[in-house]
Amino acid sequence: MGIDIIIQNQIHERIGLVYGDAEDTLVKYRENAPTGSILRGLHAHADTMFNTTQLAMLLDEIADALPNNDKEAEMLSVLRDAAETAIRRNGYLWFSGD
Repeated sequence: MGIDIIIQNQIHERIGLVYGDAEDTLVKYRENAPTGSILRGLHAHADTMFNTTQLAMLLDEIADALPNNDKEAEMLSVLRDAAETAIRRNGYLWFSGD
């Protein structure tokens, strides 16, 4: 099932579903993220929400990330775009695990 990423605005209105993780790329990637990282904090089977402060930290992690393949590179690009959109809207990213 994977993790869906929902962009919410400041009052938690959904403004977009940006990624259906059918191949579990994000789930697998977060399992190998460093301990203590923002990505490691994603829960694969429940909901996780990041605010703008956490999203700024996530963008730093993404900037330093080294994807192992094209699917990871695409996932990181989508995740970066979603985080930037949420920050511009003073909102949140809601990660909905399966």
